[in-house]
Amino acid sequence: MLKFAVIGVGRMGKRHAFNLAYGLLQGVKLQAVCDIDKAALNWCEKHVSRAHAYSDYKEMVAKEKLDGAIIATPHYSHAEIACYLISHGVNTLVEKPASPTVKDARLIAETAKAHKEIKAGVSYNQRSNRMYKKAKRMLSGGELGEIQRVNFIITDWYRSQAYYNQGGWRASYSGEGGGCLMNQCIHQLDVLQWLIGIPDAVTAVTHTRDRNITVENDVCAILHYKDFDCSFTASTHEIKGVNRLEIACDKGRLVIGPRRMKIYRHKSQKEVNKVTKFGYGATPSRASVCGYGFFRFIADIVKGQQLRSLRAFRNEINGKGSMLARIDEGERALQIINGIYLSAYKNERVSLPLDIEEYDRFLNGRIEWEKSLDNN
Repeated sequence: MLKFAVIGVGRMGKRHAFNLAYGLLQGVKLQAVCDIDKAALNWCEKHVSRAHAYSDYKEMVAKEKLDGAIIATPHYSHAEIACYLISHGVNTLVEKPASPTVKDARLIAETAKAHKEIKAGVSYNQRSNRMYKKAKRMLSGGELGEIQRVNFIITDWYRSQAYYNQGGWRASYSGEGGGCLMNQCIHQLDVLQWLIGIPDAVTAVTHTRDRNITVENDVCAILHYKDFDCSFTASTHEIKGVNRLEIACDKGRLVIGPRRMKIYRHKSQKEVNKVTKFGYGATPSRASVCGYGFFRFIADIVKGQQLRSLRAFRNEINGKGSMLARIDEGERALQIINGIYLSAYKNERVSLPLDIEEYDRFLNGRIEWEKSLDNN
């Protein structure tokens, strides 16, 4: 029986702790929980009382023989805690994002590289989605040919002012390193880079619409690749929003929504163009569907999709599988997010890989600006 700990028992940490404490991850027990908030530890005493409770994660590591730990603390603490756990022999899974910055995400990856016996990853649970997995196989295998166009609209992460009024680390540069991109859409941007890679550059604008917050809740970006562009639109202020990823290729097209993926296959447009001697040119298209799965959907409602990430983490520790995202992949979506923030701020195209020192200067400036608002 593997012994896991959960560090940070807030909203997501509670779900992890509950799932582990009540045996929803076979072969794993919740050995310990850790949080500096007394209210969180009081919750643990009521709901997961068999787990040993700590307010200091270093004391927990010293006293407990842990096989793994899940970090679900506020974003800026991820790097410090993850590096400590990894360097002290604890397999580590970090909730998204690995860190608010590429620089700190890279620090975790470098620590893991120096301790290769330790399993370390990021909880990008969207990679367990069977539709994205099928799309990954098709695109990697070249089944649909070269990519020509990509559009991603993700506006169904609605968040009211009441959500932001809960305060704490939410919706601030100083608390979580950004807004909807960092908190919600990092899942989609990880999936996007997983499917089509990291762009060469980004051009973006961001806005704060109808909310009293200091960070963005509305984004429009163009991700520039060598042979095509990807338009990315996101917001958290649209009622009944859209979740649609469309990838058009030379020999077909993928249209992925929340519950199903439509797959269109046809002859190469290059071949059609070559043989067409009169008129516009056309070719028949065959359509098929890949669904998310009804029972899988219900299981996610009850247990949370995050459990799939924990299951993959457990399997890697046991040598029976691979985690969804290794820790060195933690910076990839952050390259895009940090790039979008910098592009919007500078009002110009920003090349990737990111200049991490320039980004740190930008972020520190935003944090100081937030502090000046508080002082006023």
